[in-house]
Amino acid sequence: MEGNAQWESVDNYVDKRFQMLATTNFSSPKRTLGQWYTATCPIVSPAGKLGMSDYFGRTMVAALPSNVRIGVVAVAMGGSPIEMFDKDKYKQKMAENPSEWWATLAKNYYGGNPYQRLIDMGKKAMESGVIKGILLHQGCSNNGDPNWPNMVKKIYNDMLKDLGLRAADVPLFVGETLREDMGGACYGHNTVVARMPSVVPTSHVIHSNGCPGNGSDPWHFNAAGYRTMGKRYAYETLRVMGCDTKVDGEYQLTTNLKNFFTPKNFDSYISAKAKSVVPLKLWATFSDNHREDLTEEATFTSTDFTITNKRVKLGEEGTSGIVTATYTDFLGTVHNIDITIEASGSNGLGQRFSSVAELEGKAFAIVNEEESKALYGSDNQNLAYDVYEKAFLDTNSGYLFKLNSLSSNADTSIRKYYLLRLIKPDGSEYSIWGSPGYLNSQPVSQWCSFILGLNNQNGQDMKNGAVWDIQYVEGYGFTLKNIGTGKYLHDAAPAKYDTPTYFTFCTIGGTSGVKTINSDNNDETIYNLQGIKIGTRNDINQLPRGLYLMNGKKFIVK
Repeated sequence: MEGNAQWESVDNYVDKRFQMLATTNFSSPKRTLGQWYTATCPIVSPAGKLGMSDYFGRTMVAALPSNVRIGVVAVAMGGSPIEMFDKDKYKQKMAENPSEWWATLAKNYYGGNPYQRLIDMGKKAMESGVIKGILLHQGCSNNGDPNWPNMVKKIYNDMLKDLGLRAADVPLFVGETLREDMGGACYGHNTVVARMPSVVPTSHVIHSNGCPGNGSDPWHFNAAGYRTMGKRYAYETLRVMGCDTKVDGEYQLTTNLKNFFTPKNFDSYISAKAKSVVPLKLWATFSDNHREDLTEEATFTSTDFTITNKRVKLGEEGTSGIVTATYTDFLGTVHNIDITIEASGSNGLGQRFSSVAELEGKAFAIVNEEESKALYGSDNQNLAYDVYEKAFLDTNSGYLFKLNSLSSNADTSIRKYYLLRLIKPDGSEYSIWGSPGYLNSQPVSQWCSFILGLNNQNGQDMKNGAVWDIQYVEGYGFTLKNIGTGKYLHDAAPAKYDTPTYFTFCTIGGTSGVKTINSDNNDETIYNLQGIKIGTRNDINQLPRGLYLMNGKKFIVK
C-alpha cells in the first residue's frame, strides 16, 4: 500500500474531507506523528508515492454525503513480507533481514514494529471517527505462498481483537497484484488472493485486470494503474456499505476528477477464430486518456449469442453478431455499447507451418492462437507478448523471426538447436546496440526474455540463453524450450515453465483476417466477410445486423 508511482499535477488537489493520520513524522510536507492532515501525496510515509489509498479516498469522498469525512491510517513498507505485520513474528523477520530496505523503513518510520504503530494509530483514529474497513495490498514478497491467506487471517483477527472491533463491522479488502498480461512477475499470487473469502468470510477481493504496470519493473503499477485500483477499492467498499458507486448529487467534481471518471469511447469490435469460445471484454478510454478494463463492472446481453460466464461461442468463418455491454459510470450515466464479434478463419494469420524443415529461410510470426497473442520486439531490446493488433505494427522493432541453425557450432551439444533472429518490418535482420537481435531468456529467477546478442556464450545473460529446442507436435503446434533454463517459453517472461505452450508459426496475411475486395472509389457493391456479393448501398436497411464490406472498407449494421 506504500505506492510506487510519482504523483502528477492532476493529483495535487485533494478535498479537505479526505484526511490522513500521520503514522510517522514527515519533513516535507511537515507532518507530526498522530496528527490529521489533508491527504495530499505522499500519504503513507516520506518514502511513499502515489498508491491505492489516494484514489480510494477521493472516490469515497465524492460518493458520500457532504457531512461524511474519510480518513486513512496507513502503515506500509515497500517490498515487506506479510510477517512484518504479525506481532509474533516481526522480531525474527527483522533479525534475519536487518539490511533489507523494508527493514530500514520499519526502523526509521515505525520504531521497528509496524503492527504496533498501526494499532496505536488505529486507536488514535477512533477518537475522531469509526473504523469501517481494512485495506490490504501485499504479496510479491510472499508470492504464491499457500499459507498466505492464513497468515493474513491471523493478522486481521489480531487487529480486530487489539482494537476492540467485530469482523462483521470491519471487512477486509484485499487487492490483486500486477497481472501477467500487464508485465507482472507475481501474477501467480492472485490465485492465492482469490482464496481469501473462503478463509476470511468478511474479506473481499479487488481485481487488478487491465491495470498497467510501470514498464520498468515487474511488481508495480503505474500512476494510472494505482488510480484505477484505488477507485476499485472504493467501489467495493461502497457496495459493502450498501451505497451506490456513483458521485453524490451535490458533489462538485474537479475537472481532473471528472475526466478520470468519464469514459469518452469504448472498444466495440472483437475478432476471433471461427468456432472458438471468446471471453467478452469491455475496454474504455476515459477523458483523461487512461484505459480501463471494465469487464467486471459491465453486464452483457445478446440475441445473437448464448452468453455463459461472460463467454460466447462463435460460428462459422465470416459470421458475426452483436453483444450489448451495459456499463454505468461514476457520474451515473448508463452506456449501452454494441460490440460486434466476428468469426474469422485466420485472425490475419497466413500460411501455418507444420515442421521445422518448412521454416528454413522463411520469416514467421510466433503466435498463441488460443490467447490471440504474439511475441514481438516492441522497441530496443524489449520483447513483448500481446494481442495481434499491437504485435503486428510496423512501428515495432519487428514481429517476425527466422531460424539460424547451430549445426556448425563449435559446441557439439547444441548443434541440433536453433537461434531465433528478429526480423524488422521491412524484412531486414534486426540489430541492437551493435549486436544481432536474437531471442534471449534471462534465468528463471529473473523477470523477462528479450532481444539482444550472444555475448560469446550463445546467450546475453547466461550460457545458451539464446539457444532453443524447437519441436512440432502434430495437432498442437510448436514448442520453444530454452537450453539455458531447461524450461519452456510462454510469454515475455523468462522461459520458466514446466509445461509447454503450443505456438503457431505462420506468415502474416493482414491483421483483420478479412479478404481484400478490389474496387474503385465509386463501387457501392456490398460483400460479406467471405467476399460474396450480397447487394448494393440501396440494400443497407434490409441487411441483418453484422459486419460487411463496401468500397474496400468494413462497416457495421446494428
